[in-house]
Amino acid sequence: MKKIALAMVAATALFASNSAYNYEVTPTIGGVHSEGNLGYKNDQVNVGIKAARNLEGLFFDQFELGVDYTHRLKETVKGVTRTGHATRYTANLVKDIFDFTDNFGLYGLVGLGYEDLSSKFVDNEDGGFGQYGLGLKYQVTDVFTLKAEVRDAIKFEHADHNLFYTLGFGIGLDAKNVAPVVAAAPAMAPAAPVSLDDDNDGVLNDVDKCPNTPAGVVVDETGCEKVIVLRDLGVNFAFDSYAVSPTYAAEIKKVADFMAENPDYKVVLAGHTDSVGKEAYNQKLSEKRANAVAKTLEGYGVSADKISTLGYGELRPIADNDTKEGRAQNRRVEATFNK
Repeated sequence: MKKIALAMVAATALFASNSAYNYEVTPTIGGVHSEGNLGYKNDQVNVGIKAARNLEGLFFDQFELGVDYTHRLKETVKGVTRTGHATRYTANLVKDIFDFTDNFGLYGLVGLGYEDLSSKFVDNEDGGFGQYGLGLKYQVTDVFTLKAEVRDAIKFEHADHNLFYTLGFGIGLDAKNVAPVVAAAPAMAPAAPVSLDDDNDGVLNDVDKCPNTPAGVVVDETGCEKVIVLRDLGVNFAFDSYAVSPTYAAEIKKVADFMAENPDYKVVLAGHTDSVGKEAYNQKLSEKRANAVAKTLEGYGVSADKISTLGYGELRPIADNDTKEGRAQNRRVEATFNK
């Protein structure tokens, strides 16, 4: 058990919490398996509730307070069985250890507690304990999480063990305001007095933020290359996927409409991935994502000879790949145009 705990603590330094809310309340139900010399009848049904605060910028991701209650706890001493109850109060620090997928991960915890036992008992007394544990959590929505957890509580007196195993349903409260990641625009170059439009892109020098745009590239009102980023959509692909969701295919139609308004333009679709997985695999996946969007554009009437595709894999992130939100933004397709 000690080796498992040490390995858990060492691994936690590599991971971070990405909760979309500030507080979490988790009702739980499960059981308690007690060490034999405590004289308890195994196993006992246990119910509880936890209240947690999500932490920012710290090693641990949550601080939680909890209460566990066992109603019909039976102690047998010298052939005499006494029925009472146990209330256990806990304070834990929780750390996300590993994300298997964007919604499914492993976490660990360490903490302290106090056990308040029925006065009917003769061998077991009130007292403190330390505990550690592991859990699996599945993020059903941004504010609802299913949890399966195992904790080993070790009493300070005699080092007796109680093993808790619980199922919980986390409810997120007080949603965070997460600002979107926006790429910084290039610095505006000073206007050259010899010409009003040095790069001949149709945007005057005094408002042109990209003064050296290559010939033939379609630019926006600031003189920078026009880019339609398909993000926060079905095209902002799920993990390990290049399927385009029909729900958001209408967003791709915006690119098709722009092409219809400018029949002389051609479009370049560039696929991107997050950094999860091998670089060579991500390169292939980004190409598949660009091709999937191309097929959808063709379905909206854009001629195939006006569409070209390429993939950059994980090489051009626009957000932090260490967070779930950042990885989601990096799974994207960008549309640029030329004449």
